[in-house]
Amino acid sequence: MKAAWKQKAIGEILEFEYGKPLDEASRTPHGRHPVYGANGEKARTDKFYYDKPTIVVGRKGSAGEITLTEPKFWPLDVTYFVTFDERQHDLRFLYYLLTTLDLPSFARGVKPGINRNEIYSQTARVPELVEQRRIVGFLDEGLDGVATAKANAEKSLRNARALFESHLQFVFIQRGGANAQERPQGRPWNPKEANPASADDAEMARLNSGYVTKTGGREATLRHIAGKLSLAVAMPSIKARKGWRWSALTDLARLESGHTPSRRHPEYWGGSVPWIGIQDARENHGNRITDTFQNTNELGIANSSARVLPKNTVCLSRTASVGYVVVMARPMATSQDFVNWVCSPKLNPDFLKYLFLAEGREGLLRYGSGAVHQTIYFPEAKAFYICYPDLDEQNRIVAQADSLRAETQRLESLYRQKVAALGALKKSLLHEAFSGQF
Repeated sequence: MKAAWKQKAIGEILEFEYGKPLDEASRTPHGRHPVYGANGEKARTDKFYYDKPTIVVGRKGSAGEITLTEPKFWPLDVTYFVTFDERQHDLRFLYYLLTTLDLPSFARGVKPGINRNEIYSQTARVPELVEQRRIVGFLDEGLDGVATAKANAEKSLRNARALFESHLQFVFIQRGGANAQERPQGRPWNPKEANPASADDAEMARLNSGYVTKTGGREATLRHIAGKLSLAVAMPSIKARKGWRWSALTDLARLESGHTPSRRHPEYWGGSVPWIGIQDARENHGNRITDTFQNTNELGIANSSARVLPKNTVCLSRTASVGYVVVMARPMATSQDFVNWVCSPKLNPDFLKYLFLAEGREGLLRYGSGAVHQTIYFPEAKAFYICYPDLDEQNRIVAQADSLRAETQRLESLYRQKVAALGALKKSLLHEAFSGQF
């Protein structure tokens, strides 16, 4: 350690001053000065509360977030702003110093907040002003390089994800164009009006396949909800692309519901029957699921409306967390948060999975309703129509998507490792700087 460095309490180095409220009328998108909240700039204003560049620290909400300010600004009351003796300390040196303290870890309470006295009691070694500025020069150069590399890695990560999403969009988009049929207004949509052959074939499928929906409850809705890709509620007005056809999903797969065995009976839980909940779907989104966080048992199944569904059942979350898709790798049950599809031999389960993935959360939300949380209700699920090709083409699409997904996941893993390594490098540079190794 260099002799010029001195051990000091943070409270000896700087002070945290409280920010102040600013009424909405004083905030304007084109104001001359920034308004800082707990996690950065929130608005603009023509007023300013402090007239020197400094550091704003999130006090409540995004507690511990650190922002370097413009020369004139307004700090809101959910923040602290830093004051210090400019004859002794360099602003950017203090910014880097606060970064090393991991301020978010000091947040306490139900609505996490930071007590400035707790920060004041922390200690750090600080050199003279000239040495501070020398260190800042090294850190600015090194961390700028790290930031650029990290931004590039994060961009590559987003591009890898977008590549696969774009592929699915291309596969499942319909190209009706000028040939799209217009749906008559003012009365329920009748599938036989649009495609008599499809409707007749669908009726034969109901009689012969055995894949008949038996969930009970309300009947399929008669209202029409158009989709952008290969999914709709009721027979859509757009013609199927060449080699594909529209059919009711219930003609190709049996719709099944789920249920939760009573939590008041612990004997219903902990057994050999995997039970899929939202957390399982979130963790395994887009994949085959082999294990679950919770298991039920035969007693739980017998005393609830839950059912053990076969391997290859496609599960789509339908409640507050709409849009997670998994395929069962072995027989399992699910909660009531899912609509589940047991596919007939005419429908590859992974094709249906990719069709749902192509829609994405935003696309699937169009089929939901609800004032607080969007939910896809069973009348809409019963009325799902999908556009699909023959089984050989489904298998080809699945094989191609599987291959591309594996490659994009490999790239995502690589870029995530790079982002993590660059984060570690930043911490290492800061540690070296504040231990006097520069």
